[in-house]
Amino acid sequence: MMLSAQVICFIVVLPVALSNGMSKEFESIFESTKPTVSADVQGIAAQQVINRTVPLHAHLFEVTIVSDLPLHTFQLIKANGDDIVQIRATSGVIACKGFYHYLKFYCNSHVSWDGYRIDIPDELPDVNVTETSMSRFIYYQNVCTWSYSFAWWQWKDWVKHIDWMAMQGISLVLAPTQEKVWTNVYGELGMTKDEIDDHLAGPAFFAWQRMGNIRGFGGPLSKNFKLWSSALQKQMISSLQNLGIAVALPAFSGHIPQAFKRIFPNATYTSMPIWDRFPTEFCCPLFIDPVDPLFKKVGKLFLTKVIEEYGNGNHIYFADPFNEMNPSNQTVEYISKVSNTIYMTMKEVDPNAIWLLQGWFFLNPMWNSNLVKAFLTSVPIGRILVLDLHADIHPLWQTTMSFYGQPFIWCMLHNFGGTLGMQGNFNIINQEIVKARKFHNSSMIGVGITPEGINQNYVMYDFALDRAWYQDSTNVSKWLDEYTFNRYGLKNDNIQNAWSILKDTVYSYDGPSHHGKYIVCRRPSIIYTPWTWYNLTLIDDVLDELLKTPEDLIIDNELFKHDLVDITRQFLQNKIELLYSEIKTAFRSKDLKALERVQYIFESILLDLDKILQTNEHFLLGKWIASAKSLATNELEEILYEYNARNQITIWGPNGQIVDYAHKQWAGIVRDYCLPRWQVLFFELGESIKKNNGKFSDSKTRQKIFRQIEEPFTVSRKEYNTDVDGDTIQVSRKILQKWHVDIIALIEN
Repeated sequence: MMLSAQVICFIVVLPVALSNGMSKEFESIFESTKPTVSADVQGIAAQQVINRTVPLHAHLFEVTIVSDLPLHTFQLIKANGDDIVQIRATSGVIACKGFYHYLKFYCNSHVSWDGYRIDIPDELPDVNVTETSMSRFIYYQNVCTWSYSFAWWQWKDWVKHIDWMAMQGISLVLAPTQEKVWTNVYGELGMTKDEIDDHLAGPAFFAWQRMGNIRGFGGPLSKNFKLWSSALQKQMISSLQNLGIAVALPAFSGHIPQAFKRIFPNATYTSMPIWDRFPTEFCCPLFIDPVDPLFKKVGKLFLTKVIEEYGNGNHIYFADPFNEMNPSNQTVEYISKVSNTIYMTMKEVDPNAIWLLQGWFFLNPMWNSNLVKAFLTSVPIGRILVLDLHADIHPLWQTTMSFYGQPFIWCMLHNFGGTLGMQGNFNIINQEIVKARKFHNSSMIGVGITPEGINQNYVMYDFALDRAWYQDSTNVSKWLDEYTFNRYGLKNDNIQNAWSILKDTVYSYDGPSHHGKYIVCRRPSIIYTPWTWYNLTLIDDVLDELLKTPEDLIIDNELFKHDLVDITRQFLQNKIELLYSEIKTAFRSKDLKALERVQYIFESILLDLDKILQTNEHFLLGKWIASAKSLATNELEEILYEYNARNQITIWGPNGQIVDYAHKQWAGIVRDYCLPRWQVLFFELGESIKKNNGKFSDSKTRQKIFRQIEEPFTVSRKEYNTDVDGDTIQVSRKILQKWHVDIIALIEN
């Protein structure tokens, strides 16, 4: 019998015993982070996710939230002759995970950052499956993601993203917005409006102001933005918690404005060191010494107001006191005091407080084993939850003996600054999660993805989230075949061949942290040494294979075309990497004609790169700038937000402090920023050959590039397309035909 989407059965949730042999010392975490709403509310929220994902077929799925299954378990049941797929699950988010499991494995469908491909057959397949997650927590986000990717998001963006989170089974995320609360705290403590304005950074730089790295840059922040962003976070928290997803709220880590010296002149402070060459105007906020009574006064006031604003439903609070900063006192006693005071400040406001800590700063060589142990063990076992933030490349769980017994989440960082460029390693993810789980006396309780920026290399995040669910490793080749079949809806030898090459090239990276320092996106210079971990020309074969796929199968396939743009972008990026050495060769030889030939090819590739990027909405500079401007309520705000947006993805700082760190290969920025920068370099190299016998000043050229191209770009008001231009498949074919050549031989001819 057919049921309407409104007919849903709910069973009240009751406490569930711990599963998977978890330590009883961690029960406090599990108890504190259980869903804050009733089974009814979770079931309705899960059904709403289904309604938005498959609006025409939502009535075919019935959600039931139950208590008779192990923690984090879903059941899918549909017998022969039934019309309804029953989804029984222990929470709303796990019900959504079960729903997506059915879409993937029974309906050949795919949901990702890049788009949805949903294929519901006329008759739903029968199913009888039960799945239980091996992870108590599946974590998502990095404090930096909120600046590099989410800075300009509105509710319409978050609704779809929260749906994606739920369908991936993500159970713990951040809710870091705090500027309205801090404004109230600072005002109550005696700061003036001007002093507050001087401290709070602009939206694109919140993450680093919150962590004490910078102050004021990109500001001042308007009252409108503070009120709007706080209201948005409340809406997000409600939506997440209705699904049973836990949120971590900000707590005090010790960083305060310089104005505190005026208000509390007798307190003990440390001036934070200059971070990444930021000038005095924007650097060096203060750090209150934890032994000073002012620390708890500020911390308790702040957290009290955070809870008043956002609630304390999940009792998880994040604080990162030493992000890329060394403490002034590096003794065991001091480090213990810092850690214990931060935790006790939370606990005195919320007795059930759990401290969520990004373990990033432990990678600093200063943090020897004695200091790490002192920091972690100054908090009772089970009251601090550590994110092993970069365990895919720099795992800490083994060197710290599983974080000295504190629970931790194994995380894949993967990306810095949201840069594009295909990279990752399936084998590391596949094997290391299993190793961490099976480590002697392992305190691992989950898996997370912690990219600084999203919207790149989705396949790596899909794989990591998939492996979070299971105990053992998998066959990567088979997993990829399934992934591409769901993503494109095609089983095709060309697609399989292409992804097999990708698996063995760009997705076989096994080296140090990869910061996306690609030649095409770097400030032009002749000092670089290109590097790679695979044969760059093999991407020619990947693009060739994809374009051999029959066009009638891909002409309306949006996810295929998205990946075709990305791989064509990688193809051209690789040509630039190969070509770069020829610039230096021609210059060293003082061969002006060779240099001119290299320049012509170099510029042609950049123009073609911009052309292919224009064909897909996910690769448009105009979308990023337009989204920033859309938050403005007046012209001054619009100018400020656009400056924030442009500065972050280019010079990152008032004078290029972290230049190109978050550079994106987007249509518009390639044409109006990358290309003219390289043109300045080529001009200066040519002039030095013609007039100075090859004497060349790299530093002066960089200064010229900054003055003539980079800084003007950050304050420009030029508008960029928010609509696509061109046919992806045809543009990609022309690019392959044009550049599927030996670049070096092309120069010589």
